[in-house]
Amino acid sequence: METRIFFNPGDSIANIHDYNEAVRKGQIFKREREADDLVIAKGPDDEEYAIFYAKDAQSEPKADKVKAYEVKKRV
Repeated sequence: METRIFFNPGDSIANIHDYNEAVRKGQIFKREREADDLVIAKGPDDEEYAIFYAKDAQSEPKADKVKAYEVKKRV
């Protein structure tokens, strides 16, 4: 089940066209940098998957730059 959540697009770690590649890069990033939980997300009109820190998620938009994303996977 997908979850809608809000992120500032400028906070993304990476933007990747292929879902499997986004998951792989997210796993590598997390392992190499001992990063906090990550999410793979996609905006409704986006062609790319974005990787964000889960802690940067907002339950509702609080600024103009914030955009709604569907969380596809938590890493």
